[in-house]
Amino acid sequence: MHALKKLGVGALAAFFIGVCAVGSFAAEDLLVEDSASSGAGLLWIWGEVTRLDLTSKELSIRYLDYETDLEKEMVVAVDAKTAFENVASLEEIKPLDTASIDYVVSPEGKNLARMISIEKPQDAYESTPQDLNPPEAD
Repeated sequence: MHALKKLGVGALAAFFIGVCAVGSFAAEDLLVEDSASSGAGLLWIWGEVTRLDLTSKELSIRYLDYETDLEKEMVVAVDAKTAFENVASLEEIKPLDTASIDYVVSPEGKNLARMISIEKPQDAYESTPQDLNPPEAD
């Protein structure tokens, strides 16, 4: 009877450890999935568009590498997952536009744009001669 009791307690302990281990692995899988969907591996670059290739759906951007203090150029590809801000598509982007690009690097080493935001110049403040003169004292 005593041996049977030990066997029951051992089986219960093994069951409990197994349930905890499965829960731990499941939580780890959720963390990996969350990091993939939340933009883990998402990189950012800001610079000036230098070239557009509409047939291969790529653009080149000149940027300052802050680690080396040198200007560099990078090619970024656009695909169906790319979102745009201030333009509707790659066709509306022009050389010399200033762009902010969120991108990922594919397993093949290709830079794939996820968000391209083109900076639009602020409306210039239109001043009139009246605006430049201080109010007269009475």
